[in-house]
Amino acid sequence: MRALLSISAFLLCISGVQAATTLYETQFHQTAINTGSDFLENASVTLTNPSTSLATNLAADLLVPSLQMKDNNTGWTVTFSFTAVQDITISSLDLGFQFVTGTGTRHDNSDAKAGTATVTLASGDSSSTANLSFERVQADKDGTPTPDVQEASFNTPLTVKAGETFTLTVNAKAPGTGGTFLGISQLELRGDAVPEPATASLGLLGLAALLMRRRRA
Repeated sequence: MRALLSISAFLLCISGVQAATTLYETQFHQTAINTGSDFLENASVTLTNPSTSLATNLAADLLVPSLQMKDNNTGWTVTFSFTAVQDITISSLDLGFQFVTGTGTRHDNSDAKAGTATVTLASGDSSSTANLSFERVQADKDGTPTPDVQEASFNTPLTVKAGETFTLTVNAKAPGTGGTFLGISQLELRGDAVPEPATASLGLLGLAALLMRRRRA
C-alpha cells in the first residue's frame, strides 16, 4: 500500500499537477488597478471601445465603459497589459460584472439583464480564450450589492516567460438589456509558477532517493 502511495506521489510530482495559484488580483476604481504581484508587474488597463469611462464620481468602485449596452451587438472592449516577473502558466480567471445607470445608481426597472463576455489571453504568437455568461446584477455608487463573479478556464493554458508582456482583452455584450451600462468590479488570474529546471530536478532526485530508501526498508 505504501509503495502504491509513493508511486502516486512520484507521478503527481513529475506531472506538475498542483492546485492553481492566484497570480494576480485587483478591485477596480475606474481605471485604477493594482500594478502587480509576486508574479506580474506593470499592470495597466486601456479602454479600447469606447475610449472613455463614466465620470469618476459615478460607480467609483467599478470600471464602467461609457457605452450603453441596449441593442449594442458589439459591446465594449477593455484590454489589460502585464509583464511576467517569472515563468508562469495562466489557466483560469474570475471576473465580476455589475449593471449601473448613467448616474451610477441602482436600476429600478425590472427588465431582464444578462450578457456574455469573451476573454482573450495573448502573448507573442500564442493566444487562448475563455467565455463567460452573467445574469442580472445591479450596483449602487458604493459598489453594492455583491457583483456577479464568474469563473472560467481558458481553452488552453498559456505559458509566459519572465520578462515577456502579455495582454488580456475582455469583450462584453448585453444587447438585450434596457438602457444601462455594464461595469467590472474585480479580476483574478490563476495558474502556476513554472519551476526552474534545477529546482524541479532536485525535487525529483529527492523523491527518488526517498522511494529507494523505503524500498530497501
